[in-house]
Amino acid sequence: MTDRLYVAPPFAADDGDDIISASLLAGAVVLCCLPYLVFGPIAAPSQVQPWAALLCWAFVLHRVLTSSLRINGFQLLVLAFALWFMLYVNDPGNVGLDYYLRRSASFVICWAIIVAAPYVSPILLWRVLTITLPLWSGFAVLGFVSKGLYLAITKPLVPTAQGVAGGRGATGLAPEATDFGFTMAFMVLLALITRKVLSDRGYKVPAWPIGLALFNVALSQSGSGFFAVIVLGGLFYLTREGAGSRADIRGAVAFRLLAAGGVAAALVLTIGMAPETGVRGLDLVILSLRSPSGLLNTTLSYRIVHNAVGILGMIDSRLMGYGAGSFLKVGAQLYAQYDLGRFFGLTGYYAASVPLSFTGSPVAYFPVLFLEYGLAGLAFVLLLFRTVSLSALPYVPLALAMMFMTWVQSFPAAYPPFWLLIGLALNPGFRTGNRSALPAVPAHREMAA
Repeated sequence: MTDRLYVAPPFAADDGDDIISASLLAGAVVLCCLPYLVFGPIAAPSQVQPWAALLCWAFVLHRVLTSSLRINGFQLLVLAFALWFMLYVNDPGNVGLDYYLRRSASFVICWAIIVAAPYVSPILLWRVLTITLPLWSGFAVLGFVSKGLYLAITKPLVPTAQGVAGGRGATGLAPEATDFGFTMAFMVLLALITRKVLSDRGYKVPAWPIGLALFNVALSQSGSGFFAVIVLGGLFYLTREGAGSRADIRGAVAFRLLAAGGVAAALVLTIGMAPETGVRGLDLVILSLRSPSGLLNTTLSYRIVHNAVGILGMIDSRLMGYGAGSFLKVGAQLYAQYDLGRFFGLTGYYAASVPLSFTGSPVAYFPVLFLEYGLAGLAFVLLLFRTVSLSALPYVPLALAMMFMTWVQSFPAAYPPFWLLIGLALNPGFRTGNRSALPAVPAHREMAA
């Protein structure tokens, strides 16, 4: 089979493939892979730009007006949830308009991404990754070489970029090292999925984008990035395909579990005697293995407490939720009511700073959904995860883990890679194990790799 890569729409040719649709879709995918670029009159205070979603809306409207648009029941159900999240406000007088719009309207805005993503071809996403990943690397390396030059170039693009400071790693084209590291872990997943799809079609696809994304995670020195890569690597090892019967595959998985358990035990024993490395991400991994309770004296304490508050809020509201925009106010009350600082054994700096975090922004998104929308929020989460779990997307366990890690942390509802991943799960062009479902390769669309 030819080694040439190609561009092909995931649906039939009569669905339309005009230059405007193609340009809007390509621009949206680029911005999904560069989620923190802030420009123009709309600069989201959450630091995540809305332009990827808005370009997807433009794509959706253009197709409605000029050709056709496919929308399935899942997408309509997500839209219904998104509208409910905007309308369910129990105490409008105590909810700031800015906070309300950023939190509740995010779902409506990002809905267009899961409608547009099924039109993304694997080669489009692959080429975007091969363009954007070197950009991330270049800015990260520049941050180590010259912080002054880095900030001078980056600030117009990412106004809140911090650069290498305070013992933390590079920030690349993101505000903080955590954002950079975790986003690069997300790019590892997207690259794995896309490469798998193209390889299944018989095309030779280089592996360097995956290696470059891993290199960027290392540059970030981010605990979130390191944890995400370790989880992805472990799941990749445990769930990778094997030849033979189902019994053979079950035996292989059992062997991998035993091997992984042995390696983990050896790591725990070895790391228990290891000194600090000075690399923040590695030190957090070492701390989590040596003394898990010690993580409560790190920034992880904010996420643990906020997630606990979300569950308590859903229970206290009798599963109805307190309404859009209520998390910070009600969360602070629940923190004091249940004396969570004492319950989690917070001391020193974090004993004072964790309760103050309820005056800023939530540092995890699961608790926001649970506290503000109750059972509706839980049902929404289950809907998203169930849809991806039942899809034919490559590496489904890795995708589910990445989705979980996104919302258990401080990444906002409008984080574009999250919605792009869900949209790809609906994309016939990203199915694996069913070659007949893959579109034909028109000769006039072939292009060199």
